[in-house]
Amino acid sequence: MHNRSQAQKSNSAVTISLVYVIIGSLWVILSDTLIEVLSLSDAITINSSKGIFYVLITALILYFWVKRLKKALTESEERYRVIVVHSPEPIAVISEGEIVYINPAGAGIVGANNPEQVIGQPITNFLHSELIEFIKERTNQADHDATPTDPVEQKLLRIDRQVIDVEVSLGAIMYLGKPAVQLICRDITDRKRAKQLLEEKEQAYRSLVEHNPDAIFSLDLNGFMRNVNSATMKITGYQGEELINQAFIPFLAAPDQEQASILFEKSLQGESNNIEVAIRNKSGDKKDLQLKMVPIYVNQSIEGVFGIAKDISTRKQTEELLIRSEKLSLVGQLAAGVAHEIRNPLTSIRGFVQLLQARNDMNQEFIQIMLSELDRINDIVSEFLVIAKPQAVVFEMQDIRKIIFDVISLLEAQAILYNVQIHTEIADDIPSIRCQQNQLKQVFINILKNAIESMSGEGNVVVQVNVVDNKIVIRFIDNGCGIPEECLTKVGEPFYTTKEKGTGLGLMVCQKIIEVHQGELYIQSLADEGTTVELILPI
Repeated sequence: MHNRSQAQKSNSAVTISLVYVIIGSLWVILSDTLIEVLSLSDAITINSSKGIFYVLITALILYFWVKRLKKALTESEERYRVIVVHSPEPIAVISEGEIVYINPAGAGIVGANNPEQVIGQPITNFLHSELIEFIKERTNQADHDATPTDPVEQKLLRIDRQVIDVEVSLGAIMYLGKPAVQLICRDITDRKRAKQLLEEKEQAYRSLVEHNPDAIFSLDLNGFMRNVNSATMKITGYQGEELINQAFIPFLAAPDQEQASILFEKSLQGESNNIEVAIRNKSGDKKDLQLKMVPIYVNQSIEGVFGIAKDISTRKQTEELLIRSEKLSLVGQLAAGVAHEIRNPLTSIRGFVQLLQARNDMNQEFIQIMLSELDRINDIVSEFLVIAKPQAVVFEMQDIRKIIFDVISLLEAQAILYNVQIHTEIADDIPSIRCQQNQLKQVFINILKNAIESMSGEGNVVVQVNVVDNKIVIRFIDNGCGIPEECLTKVGEPFYTTKEKGTGLGLMVCQKIIEVHQGELYIQSLADEGTTVELILPI
């Protein structure tokens, strides 16, 4: 506006000068011609009158012209004053380090009640240290360049010494005949606070997603991953760049892909549901997940889907252990009842066998075998009580080789019936260990009996005993029908068996006995190739 006013004044001066020259030239030429035509050149009064008349006419013209220009200038200045006074933008004029003018909006931004409260004060009273240097720099630039500076964010001090954020623009002007700087600023405190609040919320949401223990990822409308958090990478085993722009569904186990696709389509329709799925991570390990999908709304339109997956593998294992514990509890109750019922007839049978032993016509060797086997049956029945209730077991030093040979002798007849050969590979340096003889014998009987019965025709069972890392390692290796991979994980559960007349309790009891002996039991098997059962007992 200042530049435009200067241009207007310059144009007005040129116009006045041109008009004055034209009118003066016309007056001289026409008046001289008239005097010459009328032969009045000798009349002094005529020449004097001509000059006076010219002066009066030009003065009158100049008077009206200047008055018109002054009125226009006054109106322009009034319009500018009204604009500045009523401007919602704070405007101040600084000359020689003092505020020489400030509009009401400017007074308000510094906390003053009216402009008079601020005018005359040093500008340093209201400048933050950062802004003082900025104004000095811009003032020096304005001396050479009158173009207003671009708005720059700075800080301003109010009368109450509160710091506010402003956006400042400076321009060089002349004020009351002196060079000055016009300062225009805008209070952006609320805007900056809103921006800061928005950034804090974004950081909070970003932190919530990034540090969430659950996998969180976003999918586009076609089911391709666009963003993933660190938990997603941890669960899947893949890096972010390996997941971005990849379809999500193929990462799931094949049986769950169709169900997950239905869930995704429902999410695109605005529904939020969850299902349990399984994936194979990069290492090939299975992970059970609880997957939830929710739509992403942008301006009331669904632009994608958020996926939230919680690793529930541990929980699933815990649930399976609880179910197994319930089965064990049931088996324990049944075992206690069965053991109680069997012991009664066993006592009677043993009594009659002892009566037969007193007769001289009976084969005492057979009688002794019968009594030994009845005692073993009684011990076996006692093992059922281990399931029902842990009992104090008396451990004694025993020769593990003798226990194994006794078991082999007992099952040789059954092995012959199945056309199975039992081979032993037992080292000579096997030390004695502290154990409960009858319990281990029961374990060996169950495992060896399973190996024999797994043969549908001629076969072999190898019993290996060695010392490895101060532990006794016993292996029962057969070339029977083996156990399918999908069944291997369930072996040992109560009532789970692959045999037609099996109960699924034998191996479970074996595991319990080995745990009591602080040992370990492992099973390796391939369908149609055979099974290896490995027992590790501490020395």
